[in-house]
Amino acid sequence: MKNAIDRLSGLFFVLFALALWLYLIPTQIETVDYGAIRPKTLPQILAVILGLFGALLMIKPADGTDLSQVPWAKTIMIIAVLVAGLWLVVELGFVYSATPLALTLIFLMGERRPLWISIGGFVIPALIWYAVTILLERPLP
Repeated sequence: MKNAIDRLSGLFFVLFALALWLYLIPTQIETVDYGAIRPKTLPQILAVILGLFGALLMIKPADGTDLSQVPWAKTIMIIAVLVAGLWLVVELGFVYSATPLALTLIFLMGERRPLWISIGGFVIPALIWYAVTILLERPLP
């Protein structure tokens, strides 16, 4: 049972990568005939990387994660925050929800160093917004 969580996590990421490759990327990314890189190229590369690392985790799990030692209450809280964050992004948009979501997750994970809180809570969401909206000229919700 010690390696079960790693194997289950690996299986989840392999299945998620397959869902990305077979369903989400083809149905949610527009096809264009111009540009050096097609819009689906980077998501497909990331899906392959995700699937390969998931498979690696299934084949060679880390030593000794015991399911009885997993902090289930904290895990459920993080999942609930992610679901609420997804809803907030849809309802309020990325700009208004990314920073509160990131800060909540940072504090739930136990980070208390001001530099890392600032980077994770403010700098990273701003860089994501800048990269997608300004550099890639794509709208965020």
